[in-house]
Amino acid sequence: MKKDLSDAEMERKIEHFQRIIRWRSKLGWFLAGIGLVFFIIGLRNLQNLILLLNGFSFLGYGLFMIWQAKKAKEKIS
Repeated sequence: MKKDLSDAEMERKIEHFQRIIRWRSKLGWFLAGIGLVFFIIGLRNLQNLILLLNGFSFLGYGLFMIWQAKKAKEKIS
C-alpha cells in the first residue's frame, strides 16, 4: 500500500535524488580519470597486465556512472 506524500515531502525526496545524481556524476568522472591513468600506465608497462585491466574496468564503470546520472537527470527534469 502506497502512502500519499505531501508536497513538502515530495520536494525533499526530489532534492535528495538530485543530490545523489550530482555526486554520482562527480564520482563517475573521478573513477573514469583514475581508470584512464591506470590504463595508460598499463599500456606503457605491458608486464603489469593487472593495471591495464583495472584501468579499463575503472574507466568503463566511471563512464557508465556518468551515463546513468545523465539519464536520471533528464528523467527528473
